[in-house]
This record gives sequence, structure tokens and C-alpha cells, in this order.
Amino acid sequence: MIIKTNSNTFIPTGTSDLLIESVKNNLRLKGKVLDLGAGSGYVGLNLLRQFKDKFELYSSDISKNSVNLIKTNARINKKKVTAKSGSLFRPWKNYRFDFIINDVSGISKEVAKISPWFKNTSCDSGNDGTKLTLKILRDSNKYLSKKGIICFPILSFANEKKILINLKEKFNHIKKIGEKDWVLPKEMTSKVFILEKLKKKGYISFKKKFGLIIWSTKIFIAHN
Repeated sequence: MIIKTNSNTFIPTGTSDLLIESVKNNLRLKGKVLDLGAGSGYVGLNLLRQFKDKFELYSSDISKNSVNLIKTNARINKKKVTAKSGSLFRPWKNYRFDFIINDVSGISKEVAKISPWFKNTSCDSGNDGTKLTLKILRDSNKYLSKKGIICFPILSFANEKKILINLKEKFNHIKKIGEKDWVLPKEMTSKVFILEKLKKKGYISFKKKFGLIIWSTKIFIAHN
């Protein structure tokens, strides 16, 4: 699949690929599927290919530039998508989805500042990385169908415990469907002291192994 990106749009990462792989191996997407915070459309369009166009794809991003890029990538790959710009669920009033895939930024904004992932894109996710994720979890039931499922990553560069506590308050069924550890990018090694401060405050977590900083992504699904 050909996915064009540009300097003003979030570039897909290993977490993006883990999200695709986890959904492909554990879910059967059908009906209406929302890719929330879609960026270039990388996750949603790849899933549409994996599932052989057996669901209706809806994608949104706060950036109008990203939405234009989603439409371009859909056209290049001959895929059908309804794409809108706006913050979180704002473009989807009166819509109900069978699956919601949360692709919105979910790391501490202080980590984002020193990372190679957010050079030209915003990451308004708060000091502990939970701000946007918690908003999505709070409002998601308004946009899910009766048996709808939400799928999302939790990164250890956010307050995982806080997210899981909120998740258990909102949903009856929660399952982890994917997990992977990552080595800290070389570009961030000189800023480890910032990570240490955030970890001490309980905002993020990571491990040290053989002199390396190891962080993780976990993919969860939830429904009632």
C-alpha cells in the first residue's frame, strides 16, 4: 500500500504497525469503523486493505492538512473513506460506529517535545499523556453502537494506571490484544534526565536493561 506523508502530518511509527497487526489478528472489522486521529490515514486504510473492504471507513483528524492527505491516499489506493476535520468526536455528531480505533496522541507532552515523533505536529496530551485518551474514553459510548468496540494503544510514556482505572469505570469488558517493547530512540538518549523526572512523578514508566531504556506499547479493546 502506498501512503504519502508530509512534514506537517504525524509519521506512522512502530505503534501504528502494532495497532494494525493486533486488530488484524484479534478482530473482524465490519459495519462502520472510525479511525480517530488518523493522520495520513495509515492505520485505517491499511486495515481496509487487510479486511478486503468489508467495512465502511470513516477517518478524522484535527488537522485539515491531514484530512486532505487521507483523501489523497484513499484515492491513490482506490479505497473509499469519509474523512472530516475536527477535534476528537466533534465531526461525528449523530454517528454511531461498530468499531472506534483511537489513533490520537497518547504520550506525555514533555516526552513528545524531546522525541523524533512530533517534530511538526502537536501533542496536546498533558504532562502525563492521558488528557486526550481520557476524553475519548469518557465520550466514546455516545458514538459506539450497542455492541460497539473501542480499540486503542496505551504507551508507557503515559500514565498507564490512570488510563486503566478510567477504562474499568466506563467498560465492562477489557482485553489486551497486543504488546511490544521498544528501545529508546538515539535522539532521546541525551534527555534521559527528563524521563527520569517524569517517571519519579508517576507520569510515565520505563525499564532499564543492559544499559538501554525500554518502553512499551500495549493495545487494548473495550466494550460493554
